[in-house]
Amino acid sequence: MDALPRMGAQATGQVMEFLIWATLMAQSGGALHVFLPVLDRGLDAVIHRRTDGEYIPVQVKCRTEAVRGFVEIGIPAHALVDDRALIIAGLLNSAVSGPVLGPMVLVVDQATFKSVGARSLVHGEEVYTASFPMESTTSHWRPYLVPREELASRLLGPAGLLAVEDLGREEIDDYASWLGSVGEQQVIERIGLVNDLSLFRPFPDLETVEVLVRNNANGRFLGLQVKTAVPDATRHGEAHLPIRKASFVPAPSTYLVGLAWLSEQKQCAEECLLVPSERLIEVAADGGEHWVLNFRPHSAERTHMDPYRLPLSSLGSTVEDLTS
Repeated sequence: MDALPRMGAQATGQVMEFLIWATLMAQSGGALHVFLPVLDRGLDAVIHRRTDGEYIPVQVKCRTEAVRGFVEIGIPAHALVDDRALIIAGLLNSAVSGPVLGPMVLVVDQATFKSVGARSLVHGEEVYTASFPMESTTSHWRPYLVPREELASRLLGPAGLLAVEDLGREEIDDYASWLGSVGEQQVIERIGLVNDLSLFRPFPDLETVEVLVRNNANGRFLGLQVKTAVPDATRHGEAHLPIRKASFVPAPSTYLVGLAWLSEQKQCAEECLLVPSERLIEVAADGGEHWVLNFRPHSAERTHMDPYRLPLSSLGSTVEDLTS
């Protein structure tokens, strides 16, 4: 086996992570979707299992060498942030085409890793370690070892690989794309001010959820779809927020954030919408291929949208409450 090109530990870890993400997406045919952290706070990604809506926090570990056929990893106790999170660990091999995953991958939740792994003190810090084989052999890690060809099946669970409809992509112009990006950044900025919330972005952006929020205190998730539109002066200052029916999948943990972009002020209105996805159809207008939310920010007129209005400045604290 040729040695891998010289890389720092951080670069090696990133190569391993993206090999894992690509493997999961390719093997699952889109049933597993990857969300990457906006800020690294211990989790390398959250995998969205689209067959049942489950969010799976993941931490990836790798080594570039095996000793007598065994790969050893060590994780400090403080880095094991969620007992329910999966550790995916393996060997990063070299090949003519570039780095590849070793033949076996360790997939184990953090709680089990702590109960099965060896525990020791390293420079006064508690560290958990695992040494697992790259070939089928007797090992107490054997129940948690998965052939790399079956990695996605391990995460898909009993439901197995179900067909995921190709949802396609909407054709959007540059301005609409830019406006959508501005709205998402506004949401990330407001929620990012809450220390107990971590943010993840989809990779790639293929589904209803565009910003994923995790409450660090309890591990609960809340998915957000963000829609931004410019109020139309010819329609009483209403912003029309379209949600594509074909790609819209309501779920108890998914909400829609509606923003109004004020072009002259070059900022969003200080009032927004936060609508549970399961209630959206009740308050939206039917626009053919889209559901449409008609949002008039700061309007004194009472409408059926009132229960879902809130100050943009309180978006972070409201999301924190919803995940508490």
